[in-house]
Amino acid sequence: MELDNNTYKKLVDEIRQLVNQAKHQIVYNINIELLYTYWHVGRLIVAKEHDKQYDELSIKQLLISLSKDLTKELGKGFSRSQLTYMRLFYLHFQTLPEKTMPGLTVSHQDKNIIKSTGLTVSHLLSWSHYYELLKCNTEEEIGFYQQSAIRERWSVRELRRQIDSALFERIALNKDSKGVMELSKKGTAIEKEIDIIRDPYILEFLNIPENQQYNEKQLEKRITDNLQKFILELGKGFAFVGRQYRIILDNTPFHVDLVFYHRILKCFVLIDLKVRSVKHGDIGQMNLYLNYFEIEENVEGDNSPIGIILSRHKDDIIVEYATRGISNKIFVSKYQLYLPDKSVLQEKLKELLDE
Repeated sequence: MELDNNTYKKLVDEIRQLVNQAKHQIVYNINIELLYTYWHVGRLIVAKEHDKQYDELSIKQLLISLSKDLTKELGKGFSRSQLTYMRLFYLHFQTLPEKTMPGLTVSHQDKNIIKSTGLTVSHLLSWSHYYELLKCNTEEEIGFYQQSAIRERWSVRELRRQIDSALFERIALNKDSKGVMELSKKGTAIEKEIDIIRDPYILEFLNIPENQQYNEKQLEKRITDNLQKFILELGKGFAFVGRQYRIILDNTPFHVDLVFYHRILKCFVLIDLKVRSVKHGDIGQMNLYLNYFEIEENVEGDNSPIGIILSRHKDDIIVEYATRGISNKIFVSKYQLYLPDKSVLQEKLKELLDE
């Protein structure tokens, strides 16, 4: 007796699901073994340095020699660069999750070598993720990007882009020293409106040359054509609702450039695009849009909407006076069409923390 078509399809689906789960588990297990192995390789290297009291030149020579011999013995994967990052992996990450490897234990002396960073390796990220994380300059930066990559499930490519765009510095500059420390522990945790705001926003993925003339409609089209990348820049929780969102007031049509809904904050987020400096009238217009959405678009359970004006330039004093006394949540941020100079932002952050 032959199986009917539906029963047969169900059997195929069950087998496919089982095999795919097994493949995923195999990849996950391989990743865990790689992380443990590379961390312990770094441990062995650092222990030798400590034992022999190597200077920087001796460490460099040790890595070159190890790379040649290990590549000859074990094949690819042990370049000097890889070994350098295995060493940094051990130095920057104080603990591994519970797991034992035969013959590989961390002695009391080893623990004294490790920096007191408090960073813990997570199985949810791959070695390729950690390779990118270890390019960061500070422990706070590493911690922020690690936690954010886990929370937002960034691919390696997305993580690299966020590091290159100086996301940590851009968010941290809106916080005090205590806030920066929290940021490094939790990543991009979203609890209030300010947590989703960045200044500047980096839109290098639009591929608009810096000296090219363009208008707001062209900017909007570029953004919607690259919506996935734009949402990555906005951060976790944004869902696209529409562009040129039409509203009618006093028989007059108005259009909000971009409308999103934030599923964590449970509110609409309206974005207005300006290719010039923001004016006080732009803030008044956004206030009108927010009042409309509060009354006409919100449903039970929605919080008050948020307005973000993205402008090419802004005068902080005009923004301060124009928003003073307004109860609606209006934020004005600049956007850039190129990756920022990280060193400049890092220097600003250092000044903030030293205050």
